[in-house]
Amino acid sequence: MNLLLSLLVVSALHSAPAVPPEPVPRELTALKASLARTQKLSARFKQTRHWTALQDALVSEGSIQYQKGGKLVWHTEPPAENELILEGKTVTIRYPGLGTTQTLDTSADPGMAKVFECITAVLQADLERLQPLFELSIERKAPLGLALKPRTKELSQVIQGIRLSFDEKLRLTHIVLEESSGDRTEIDFHGHVMEESK
Repeated sequence: MNLLLSLLVVSALHSAPAVPPEPVPRELTALKASLARTQKLSARFKQTRHWTALQDALVSEGSIQYQKGGKLVWHTEPPAENELILEGKTVTIRYPGLGTTQTLDTSADPGMAKVFECITAVLQADLERLQPLFELSIERKAPLGLALKPRTKELSQVIQGIRLSFDEKLRLTHIVLEESSGDRTEIDFHGHVMEESK
């Protein structure tokens, strides 16, 4: 959830017009094809949040589920249990321990819609939605590693960069979000279960 909150801030601060996307590098054709075939995906995650002001890191674990067409469920397990559900233009945030649920309709707020579009684009490694906001470079061809650098001054005031790592089957296995403040969030994904179209 910390990565998601960081991306909320990033997107909210991103007020400059988007840069027209460049063509996705041909080296990423296989990744694009894999993403296009993915109908459903679930995985476990371990998220580690490092703050420059604190010596200890905050570690949380949970699961993520994605269904093509727009449903994303990010569930963080106790002790800080929460669940973020993105479905169409509706965002639901649940805190079971507190017995509270908040629902947002992003169609009433285009800025908020953009925030959640950015979140899902990072988690889905959707290159075409990320390219207007970030410069994309290939750090490693096998297994694939990508670096995203903010295109605008507004975005770079919050985010220094994002790194995405994939395994040999082009499944997202690691995200590193480096903030300009020096704080860093790392998310490791494992136990992927995918359903692909034929």
